[in-house]
Amino acid sequence: MDKKILFRVGGVVILAIALFFGYSEFRYLQRHETTDDAQIDGDVNPVIPKAGGYVKEIRFKDNQFVKEGDTLIVLDDADYRIRVDQAEAALQSAMAAVGVSRSQVNVASATVQSSQASVQTARDQVATAQANVAAAQARARKANQDFDRYSRLLAEKTVPQQQFDVAQAERDAAQAQLLAAQAQLQTAQSQVNAAGTQTSVTSSQRRATQGQITVAQSTIKQRQADLDMAKLQLSYTIVRAPASGVVSKRSVQIGQLVQAGQAVCSVVGNTNLWVTANFKETQLHQMVPGQTVDIDVDAFGGEKLTGQVGSFAGATGAKFSLLPPDNATGNYVKVVQRIPVRIELDKKSPLYAKLRPGMSATVAVDLQK
Repeated sequence: MDKKILFRVGGVVILAIALFFGYSEFRYLQRHETTDDAQIDGDVNPVIPKAGGYVKEIRFKDNQFVKEGDTLIVLDDADYRIRVDQAEAALQSAMAAVGVSRSQVNVASATVQSSQASVQTARDQVATAQANVAAAQARARKANQDFDRYSRLLAEKTVPQQQFDVAQAERDAAQAQLLAAQAQLQTAQSQVNAAGTQTSVTSSQRRATQGQITVAQSTIKQRQADLDMAKLQLSYTIVRAPASGVVSKRSVQIGQLVQAGQAVCSVVGNTNLWVTANFKETQLHQMVPGQTVDIDVDAFGGEKLTGQVGSFAGATGAKFSLLPPDNATGNYVKVVQRIPVRIELDKKSPLYAKLRPGMSATVAVDLQK
């Protein structure tokens, strides 16, 4: 009899305990949304050379921690240095061409100034010749008048032959001087025209040379750009870490030819980790950013982290798949979809430094907080 009573009491106790834990679980599920479809996520930065070449040095080992900017790979840079030398030589040649053109402009400017002085001198000579012509014309007119008067007087026998001969000689001398003065005037005018033509030609040459300077200056800019590009390409032969983290998944060896844009390894950042939890769409109606989240990472055997709901994805995971579902095909089967939810982790937790992207986790969102 005592055994039956003891058995019944034990059954009642077990039932009470089961009811207690069942009620506690029920209350817990009323306040929380849970899922085991979750994993640790982080930034995985691919290391991609910007220039191609043969691998000369590898300065890291797999799973080594590196800092942002550390040198990871050195490519053979002989070809790129030759291109830099060629670009520098082309730039020096263009600059020398500008110097020669400027010297030619200076010479042409000096020649123009000299020609302009020659023109002014020739014009002064023309003015002098014109004055001499005017004086010779006046003397010739007077000599002609005297000759005509003495011719009449000689016909009337009122002057001796000697005076007539003097008047005739003066007339002939005046005519000769007039012809000489006119010849000098023509010569001076010819010198003016020649000097003006030379000035015009030299000015045209100067303008043409100035145009060459403009072209040469444009060439200098182009050669400078080529040099900058060559130096930039040379700098790309040093492949540096894009971020701080652990280098993994090395896929390159010394002596291997790599191409620009080819991924050679990855740097896994460990300073910005989060959890991506894929909740069913029916679990989201009470979930909002800022709610507290308990996170159980499978790798740590029950040790928990805390976090907060950060944000919700813009579409379901199926919509981002390679072949998203299309329910307008006639064969429709309703499937509960899952929405990726980003959960921000507490970086002060001692487990944070041990986390690695890809680890599986179970999360529980407290809907009351």
